[in-house]
Amino acid sequence: MQSQTLDGLKITSRVTLLEPGMYIFRYASQPIAERSVCIALQQAPLGKGVIDFFPAEGVSKNMLTKLGDCIIGRVKSGVATVLITEYYLADMQVDPVDLRIDRIDTSAAIMRNFMPASPAPEAVAFSRTAPTRAVLKLTGHIENHGDASVMDECLGDERGSARLEGFSIVWDNKPSGVDLAYTSTIAGAGPSQKVLTGSFTGARNKGASLVAVGFGLTGPDRSHYELTGYVVFAGSAPQAIVNEQMLFGPSGTEPLVAIQLSITPKTEINALRHKSLREKPAITQTDSNIGQMA
Repeated sequence: MQSQTLDGLKITSRVTLLEPGMYIFRYASQPIAERSVCIALQQAPLGKGVIDFFPAEGVSKNMLTKLGDCIIGRVKSGVATVLITEYYLADMQVDPVDLRIDRIDTSAAIMRNFMPASPAPEAVAFSRTAPTRAVLKLTGHIENHGDASVMDECLGDERGSARLEGFSIVWDNKPSGVDLAYTSTIAGAGPSQKVLTGSFTGARNKGASLVAVGFGLTGPDRSHYELTGYVVFAGSAPQAIVNEQMLFGPSGTEPLVAIQLSITPKTEINALRHKSLREKPAITQTDSNIGQMA
């Protein structure tokens, strides 16, 4: 995250990586008028993909200004990065605002009567790729300590200040069709390339800190799994990991000190959906919208 002051305005920017697909960006806060924050979206010059923005009625120049403002984003031709810029008065103390990013599911799972294909009994008996809880080994380079490894535990000290300067993740029982991608941002160097399990991200023995990290499941079977866990930046509370979202400290400069990750099979395929007005009986349903905060 980078900040600067210009003509009485404070400008804070950050980037987030998005895989090809459709997304909806929504302003998910309601600050008081005197402490308003405007959020602008544009493509950053990183990645090979392209993103097209389609603002909703009342949204101009891809600028979100109030609760409920939204923009549809279409990412194509590869991974793309979005530059998220916040504008607010420099002499005013403002509360953090949330930009919610939801990926729009366009797979067969959106059908009301969708049922995953069931393999033959023989295939079930001998299957080696049935969804199981991931066994994850995290190895990281910790300031003044060196390399350390944990298995299904927290890497680093959640309450300490020793920097986690780089890390790798090994998925020992990883099935085919799914993988974990992750990336990091080294202070003063910008975001690194996204890597897959078994690869290292960050730095070693360079006195550098990681000020942002992101994790996401990838592959055709990623919808069968759920990514959970948290990261901790020095002096701040743990933040829940959200799939395909960059995470950082309150000011964007705090160093990463701890990571905990879990990947488990999903037990629920579809969420509630609104019934068509043509269906009987006429029953009103409430959706449970679970999305991402950037």
